[in-house]
Amino acid sequence: MAAIRRTLATATAGLALASLPAGPARAASWQLIDYQQKTCYVSTRGDTNYYGIWISGSWTHRINVGASALPVGASYTTSYAPIPAGSSDGVGSLAYVDVTLPVGAAAGVFTASMWASDGSTTEAVPITLVVNATSCRHY
Repeated sequence: MAAIRRTLATATAGLALASLPAGPARAASWQLIDYQQKTCYVSTRGDTNYYGIWISGSWTHRINVGASALPVGASYTTSYAPIPAGSSDGVGSLAYVDVTLPVGAAAGVFTASMWASDGSTTEAVPITLVVNATSCRHY
């Protein structure tokens, strides 16, 4: 009778282990896609341009987005952010970073960063801001 109890206990333990996940849950993986975005601003009127957020992969937490290393006086807001948990094949923008330069911004070519973060992973790609004095016709 003791042998039957040991066999039954071993079989029950094996079934319990078989029902548990094989290991820790697979971490979400995603990548902010660099589409080498470049826009032009006219210094004499101040402008806002919109930079698309393209992400490839999957994520389990919402993703916040923004911009950094902007020219003096510039600011940003976001549209459709934070991005809810999900997945994307990298085709189609999920959100936008709206960068505004004030009237009188210094002319020049500036490289800023657009970033995305799910709280544990942060990725950034460069964005180019071309600030011309009067026109964006030939940038």
